[in-house]
Amino acid sequence: MFPTTLWSTIRQAGKHDPGALQRFAERYRPVLHDFVRRRGFGESDAEDVCQDVFVRVLSGAVLTGADPAKGRFRSLLLTITTRVMADLARRMQRQRTESLEREPADRDPDFDQSWALHLARTALERLREEGSPYYEVLVDHLSGKPQDRKRLWNARRKLIALIRHEVALTCSSHREFEEEVAYLSGFLRPGLQKPKKE
Repeated sequence: MFPTTLWSTIRQAGKHDPGALQRFAERYRPVLHDFVRRRGFGESDAEDVCQDVFVRVLSGAVLTGADPAKGRFRSLLLTITTRVMADLARRMQRQRTESLEREPADRDPDFDQSWALHLARTALERLREEGSPYYEVLVDHLSGKPQDRKRLWNARRKLIALIRHEVALTCSSHREFEEEVAYLSGFLRPGLQKPKKE
């Protein structure tokens, strides 16, 4: 249930495998960029923060030392990103420095909302890539077009299953997975909890 793909990619990236580095950056850049922008940084500053995060992660021992048993991958990225933002704020002498310099928390609602939306977008994109008819059902629903309730229900179930799969890629145990799903469900509607059978 918990593929080692993500952590294997992380370790390969930490060893400077060019392919793993690219996969890592492509996968997580959007959520970092969205989070930084939501924290009030401009486009160019957000790009700088993203660049610095990946430089720190990939040039040091962060990835090679990353251990799923020591905490969630989401928390690791949040900690690094928060520290990079604080460093940038200090350099630019921004007024927000004081709040950013606090010790990074395990959770941050802004970051976690960006994370949850990233998972949803990734799952929706996967439906599109697979040529699933559910992709059009969900896109039409999001644009306000009326949908057959049964088809929409099935489409949501498929999307939720894909989002849960994305969550599982970042977890190392069933307990961690269930806790992560329960927490992230609060940021998505419908929730990630397993849909009830009719």
